[in-house]
Amino acid sequence: MSWKAFFIVKSMTLYNYMTELYNTTTEKIKNLYLYLNNYYKGYHDIWLFIPGHTIPLSLNNLNNAVKVNWIYDNYDSSLIFGANNNEELLNYENLPLTSSKISWLSSKIRIINSKNHVDYDIDEFIQNFRLRTLNNVVPSLYVLFMCWCTYTKYWFKRDDIIEFHIIDTMGEEIVLNLEKHNNSLSIKNNKIYTSIAE
Repeated sequence: MSWKAFFIVKSMTLYNYMTELYNTTTEKIKNLYLYLNNYYKGYHDIWLFIPGHTIPLSLNNLNNAVKVNWIYDNYDSSLIFGANNNEELLNYENLPLTSSKISWLSSKIRIINSKNHVDYDIDEFIQNFRLRTLNNVVPSLYVLFMCWCTYTKYWFKRDDIIEFHIIDTMGEEIVLNLEKHNNSLSIKNNKIYTSIAE
């Protein structure tokens, strides 16, 4: 092999290496910029409840226009009634919504599986939680449970039995099963109450 051929092969190898290094570095810088931009805007901690999906999706992972039932902002623990378009989605603070708090005095979630059960105190979550909605539209108990999951970053299996153990404003203990009492929340005087039809 002559020195000219050796030089050409080494030059091509160096060129390919530098091109690949440039492309990889550019892609990493672009991804870092997008991550920091989304983090600065708070998109990483906003979760969307989309019709037909069982779990919420992070706004950070959404790239197209979708219909949204509920928006959960984990930064300020608020659940907001859905937006009609992406412009409303990003500027939901401007929507004419009424704010409500949960009326429970104390509460915990019990997760029951085939082996055992575990109780989680959710008083801090309930104290900070705000519902912002139109015309007293309330979420399901499942949506409230998913908000708590995003708040704590605890996730559970689909076949687990989930119960809310609540002490209401009258001091009575109420047990809500997620399957049986999914639509048991109602709003009255800007407070969220449970109503169980026996």
